[in-house]
Amino acid sequence: MLNTTLSSLSCPRRKKGSHACGGALALETKGICEKIEISPLPEVFEVRSGTLQCTHCQAKYPILGGVAVVVENVRQYLVEHVKGISKLVSEDELPKEFRKDFSEAIEEIQTEHIEEDLEADRVNALYLMTHYLNTAGSQKGIAWWAPESGEGSPLIASLVKQHWDQGPFAQIKKWVGELASKKTELNAVELGCGVGGLFPVLRAHLKSYLGVDSSFASIALARHIALGFAYEGEIKVPEDLLKGSVSRKVQLAKVSYKEVCKEGSVDFVVGDFEHPPLQKGRWNLSIALNAIDMLDRPEVLPRLQCDLLNAEGIAIQSCPYIWHEAVSRKLRARLPKGIVTSSKAVEWLYTQVGFEIEKSVEHVPWLFFKHVRQLEIYSVHMFQGRRS
Repeated sequence: MLNTTLSSLSCPRRKKGSHACGGALALETKGICEKIEISPLPEVFEVRSGTLQCTHCQAKYPILGGVAVVVENVRQYLVEHVKGISKLVSEDELPKEFRKDFSEAIEEIQTEHIEEDLEADRVNALYLMTHYLNTAGSQKGIAWWAPESGEGSPLIASLVKQHWDQGPFAQIKKWVGELASKKTELNAVELGCGVGGLFPVLRAHLKSYLGVDSSFASIALARHIALGFAYEGEIKVPEDLLKGSVSRKVQLAKVSYKEVCKEGSVDFVVGDFEHPPLQKGRWNLSIALNAIDMLDRPEVLPRLQCDLLNAEGIAIQSCPYIWHEAVSRKLRARLPKGIVTSSKAVEWLYTQVGFEIEKSVEHVPWLFFKHVRQLEIYSVHMFQGRRS
């Protein structure tokens, strides 16, 4: 974690369901500090190991392998995310009070992958592909969507070439570029940033950026691929599943943290999506991609983005709306008559907390490459709203 990220964070601890503490966090470095000295700017450095402590309630949050884990219940988080953490962090790097529970959780790790397991190698590999690969990329002269041996699928190749580069990232880049052209200094926060691929796409248009996600493995990958910090694991993506769930190594463009992070204005941290450890009213651009249909209470996201933005701030939201029936049933019950589509329902939720919808687009393609014989295609609705 960069020391400069502290000013954007706040304590997420709650007492008996009340509001978060919101206190400022201070850095207690009890481990290794890798300093990045950029003169004549003030000192900026990376903390690989240490502790953040709330100056108000004294709650503590660990920094593990450069990743700040700023969640309300640290013990529970470490146990539930042990699969991703244990691959990158040794037990002796954890605070002593958590090691016993962590060790026991390691013994109970489920080896199979499921789509909901955000710490699984395969799941992160799927997101990595959507974030960082494009149709111009190839490995050793072979397109990444084609098998390394045997015949590829003409249908999959055609769909990838036609739709892959036209997804949500392309639309957001266009909208953010238009905002930046108005000479607005954009300070962006992304909720559910995953493996961090949106930041490199928008980097030229942003003054600052902070990405937050609940997956430790995703944030570690984001800090490695997008910012250039060290990473112990291999970068692999799916190919023919006969060879394994992730079997093809990919070479991604290398970046230098001394260049990307020289002003200390970009970072990724672990935080709970619904209760992120973020200062309110600090940003003028808030982005949340493909997340609102994963929430039990979708109305939480519009309110959260509103709270994070300053006056006239911009929220961008996108989603294919794959609702759970229980969630959609509750949502239908509160909608005005005449709103019968998910896209209009979500736009309505945003207007209820004070957003004016400025731009909206339907059916943006979003592709997931599962392996050389399977491609998932989603139709995404996106909009840009301004806080009134």
